[in-house]
Order: sequence, then C-alpha cells, then structure tokens
Amino acid sequence: MPQPLFVCHANCCRSVLAQYLYESLNPGTFALSAGVEIGDAINQNALLMLQQWGIDASNHEPCQITRSLCDRADAIFAMGPKYLRLIFKTFGEKLAGKSYLFADPFKLPKSFANGEYLVRDPSFDHLPIADLIKEFSWFRERVVDIHEGLNGGGKKLVPATEYLELLETG
Repeated sequence: MPQPLFVCHANCCRSVLAQYLYESLNPGTFALSAGVEIGDAINQNALLMLQQWGIDASNHEPCQITRSLCDRADAIFAMGPKYLRLIFKTFGEKLAGKSYLFADPFKLPKSFANGEYLVRDPSFDHLPIADLIKEFSWFRERVVDIHEGLNGGGKKLVPATEYLELLETG
C-alpha cells in the first residue's frame, strides 16, 4: 500500500489529523507526518477532534521533515504552497513528481495569490470541538479521496511538477 507523508508547519495539528485519519481507513494502512519545524506536542484541538472520530493520537510525538522521510513516502501532501516551496528548497525539486497540495491535489492550481490552497489550521480556533468537526468534515473527506487516489481508484492526482513555475512565482 502506498504510504503518504503529510506536512504542515509544526506537526502538531493538520498533518497529524491527516496521518491518523488516513491510518484509520483500513487496518494495516500507514502514513507519515512531519512539520517544516518541530512543535512541542499534539495540539489539544487535534487530539479532541481525533477522539471524536474514535481515534487515539495521545502518543503522537511531533517530528521535523527530513530527506529520509521524503524518500520513504510514496507521496507528499503539503498543507499549503509555502510548505511545498520549503520542501523543494531544502530537499530538491526532484520531489515534485510525488508532491501535492492537500487542499486539492486533483486540480491544476491557477493562482496562489490570496491564500489559495492553504489549509486553515484549527490549532488557533476557539470554537467548540463539535463546530470544528463540522467545519473540518471536508478535511476528513479529502483524506478518503487521497487514499482512493493513491490506491488506484478515484480521481487522478496532479503532482507539483505540473505547476512548479507557478509555485516559484506565486
């Protein structure tokens, strides 16, 4: 089974949500997650959201992205264009062939000008968890779509090689 790597800022919320949701889809399914920086601990909102979905992530320890993690992954999903830029700057554009924007890895982006494709971070929300769950239902559905795309079903993924120039200018 393909193993994705989900990347956000500190590996405390968005990438953690994606990893644990992905792993919950099928027994024996594994995913990786990392941050471009390393946080202290899983964010309380992420922990509570996952608990509401029946997932225990209390033992999660944030980690920073490394070339080794990138190499282990069959696909890399970034929570925004700036994370893809950082990955390519640090580890090389050769990773673009297996890198995607989590917000919509199935479409060719036309612009990054107004925060398009940046996944909002629920870490800083003061909404009740039930409201965050409703607001992030799309996120959970995206993980299912990614799982299907990686496993030969569903829509075709559009790799960053298709929009490298836009990443550099946008």
